[in-house]
Amino acid sequence: MSDPKIDKAKGQIKEAVGKVTGDKQLEAEGQVEQASAAVREKAAEITADVAEAVGNVIERAGAVAADLKDKVTGKG
Repeated sequence: MSDPKIDKAKGQIKEAVGKVTGDKQLEAEGQVEQASAAVREKAAEITADVAEAVGNVIERAGAVAADLKDKVTGKG
């Protein structure tokens, strides 16, 4: 999949060329490309945030399990 930032720039160029030439279809394609790129950028951000949150949960679960083990075995 291509870089959303590059696709956003391509979309901006298409939109601008469409406006200058009066080509409404090209202008619309540019707008769609920009919107699509923005959605993919946001999805990547959300994916990173979720991955970080899952990592934190796993880390915390490990710490809780270790604490419980220590309490059960009398080490804590």
